[in-house]
Amino acid sequence: MYQLTPRLQFIHDHLISGEPVWDFCCDHGIVGLSAYKSGKFPEIYFVDQVSSIMEKLSRRFAEKFLRVEQNTQVQFLTLPGEEVKDVLKGTVVIAGVGGIAIHKIVKNLHEQGLLKATRLILGPQRDEQKLEEMLCQMLDSDYKICNVDYRIEERGRTRKLLIFNKK
Repeated sequence: MYQLTPRLQFIHDHLISGEPVWDFCCDHGIVGLSAYKSGKFPEIYFVDQVSSIMEKLSRRFAEKFLRVEQNTQVQFLTLPGEEVKDVLKGTVVIAGVGGIAIHKIVKNLHEQGLLKATRLILGPQRDEQKLEEMLCQMLDSDYKICNVDYRIEERGRTRKLLIFNKK
């Protein structure tokens, strides 16, 4: 199976129950899978541009996680995050990629008017400070960053998480 690392557990604990979850750059899909398993979210979207990752994740989901009795809708989107054409509501999670990649995704979705999420949880692997500065300026009219400095120790490294809530 899988086990949530402290960082992924923190992310899971900050998803908004009863709202959709968007797991961008999902790789193994652990955040989305844990959200699905909990049964607390009406929709789960997995987004990654690597088709082999998405095929494997989709197969794994169908074999080990899909429950007929659960009403959660699940979608697997194989495309770059910045090319999503749906309106994003609920919680958007983008973690495990660089700050510049996260900025590109958020910027494009914001400029297209698709970013309507209640909460953004961002976990850059690098360029945390630069990402925070760029997003605070860009999202200022729509989102407020939580002023708490979320830092999680994981695998001998301190990882920063940024959380933005819709105003």
